Amino acid sequence: MKKTIYASILFLLISTTFVFSKDIEFYKGTQIISPIIGLNSYTIPFGANFEYGITDNIGIGGTAMAWLWSNELWSNSLISIAADAAYHFTKLKVDKLDFFVGAGLGVSIYSFSWKSGYGQGLSGGAGSSGIYLEPFAGARYYFTPKIAAFTRLYVDFIGDWGGVGAVIGASFRLK
Repeated sequence: MKKTIYASILFLLISTTFVFSKDIEFYKGTQIISPIIGLNSYTIPFGANFEYGITDNIGIGGTAMAWLWSNELWSNSLISIAADAAYHFTKLKVDKLDFFVGAGLGVSIYSFSWKSGYGQGLSGGAGSSGIYLEPFAGARYYFTPKIAAFTRLYVDFIGDWGGVGAVIGASFRLK
């Protein structure tokens, strides 16, 4: 069901890029920060994405996300940090829409600890930490020249925390 929803969203984003035509929303020197939340997990991950336009079509930056979950016996955390590169389809000249594809290379750091009694003294989780590769497709829809809605669909390869997912958030153009 989730894969169908993600595929539908991606289809809508791609199809709308050919319907409209006007302004370029990404350019060399662009600096964008996006607080984001995930839609793909037992717990709701949160984080931020930053992107800098090195050309009119190519942006580089990074994404950091945190997943925190626990119960009465234990607590878990997963922190992921990735370096991202994206190609923006600026030649489509879509009014208010910045459509992009790219990939991130990152590291996931997992840890757990026991809160009481059973398993006391056991903690760690380094065996589940590691490197991952994350191809993605996404879009920003600009409400104003400096504020946009943000979404990104991705598939993680390699590592213990891979899968299909999505994030949503708001983007703020700093420059």
